[in-house]
Amino acid sequence: MSTKKKNKPAQNECPEFKSAEEFELLSAADKEKVWNYYNRVIPESEMRPLTKRERARFEKIQRRSVGRPKVGQGAKVVAVTLEKGLLQRVDDYARQHEMKRAEMITKGLLLVIGQRA
Repeated sequence: MSTKKKNKPAQNECPEFKSAEEFELLSAADKEKVWNYYNRVIPESEMRPLTKRERARFEKIQRRSVGRPKVGQGAKVVAVTLEKGLLQRVDDYARQHEMKRAEMITKGLLLVIGQRA
C-alpha cells in the first residue's frame, strides 16, 4: 500500500491524465486548466537538464528528415508557364483520374521522351 497522498491539483496545476481518452473524459473546466498549464511561460524553477535518455531521444528526433521521402534522385520544384485553358484541362483530367497535377505532368513528360510511366 502506498503511503503517498494524492493531492487534488491546485488552481494553477494541471489535472492528471494518461491518454487522449482520459483527457476527453475531463470536464470542460479541467480541460481549461490543462490548456492554461501548458500555454504559459515555464518558470526556471521547473526546468532541468535533459537526462542521457532524453538527450539521445532529442538528438534522434533532430536527425530525422522532414518532408516527403526521397524517391529516385529526389525532387526539384520547377516553375512552368502554361496557358490557363490547358492548365484547367490538365486539372480536370487529373481530378477525374484521381491523380495529382504533378503526377500527370510527369507521366506526360515520360511519354514524350519515350519511357514508360
